[in-house]
Formats: sequence, C-alpha cells, structure tokens
Amino acid sequence: MYNISMSILGKREDAEDAVQDSFVRIIDNLDKINNPYSRKTKSYITVITKNVCLDMIRRNHNDEELEDKDIPFEDSYTDFENSNATYEQIIKNLKQLPPRLKNIAFLFFVQRLSPKEIGEMLNINTNTVYAYVSRIRKILLDTKDENI
Repeated sequence: MYNISMSILGKREDAEDAVQDSFVRIIDNLDKINNPYSRKTKSYITVITKNVCLDMIRRNHNDEELEDKDIPFEDSYTDFENSNATYEQIIKNLKQLPPRLKNIAFLFFVQRLSPKEIGEMLNINTNTVYAYVSRIRKILLDTKDENI
C-alpha cells in the first residue's frame, strides 16, 4: 500500500497519510472482504489505496500532477500487440480515460481479474464490465489524436 501511495503521490508524508486513510476505508468496508488472502482482496485494497491517493491529489486541486502520476498500463494481450498504436499512444489514451474506466482497465489488464470478479468488486453487472472492457480496448488502441 505504501509503495502504491509513493508511486502516485511522490512524498513520504502524503504516502503515509494515504495508507492510513486507506486502512480506515478498508476497516469501514471489512464486511466486503471474505478471504483476506485472495487475489480479489489484494485488488480491492489496491483500488482503495489508488482512489485515496487520487482523492488527495484532487483535494489539493493539482490536476497536472494527477495526469503525470497515473498507474502505468502493461499491455500483454494480443490485440494490443497486433495494433498499429504505439506504446506512447496507448499510455496517452489511458491517461485520458475517465476514472471509472481507468479502474476497470487496471483491474482487468494489470490485476488480471475476470469481468465477473470486477463486477462483484465494483457492484456492477458482468455484462457492463464486458462492455467497458470493449470500450477501453477501442479507446486505448485508437491511433487518432482526438480519442475521447
């Protein structure tokens, strides 16, 4: 949690505050955690930590820092490898995604959660997750300059 906070916020004091706030949110939502050792729980904690950090940045009204500190996207799926989009274009498009789509992209592509797991975690329909993932892929692979 601390490493995630440091990578987003960049300051030790802010990262420590984010970890503390994350623990408070986790404790408030402890009933949502069934198995503390599951991949789903790890992803849930990661999303909470990331959201706390982004909330801290928003509270400080520093939108420029928000764009520069997004969690990197690791492309490993075939459609990304076969795309004409460059890595830089994909990252640029990722930074332009709305926060909800960024979270889903992170959970699906980086944490490798299934749409069903993502739906349960975010309390949305599995078919909606599939639609979001399809939309995210299209946006990320868009090679035009004006994507969103």
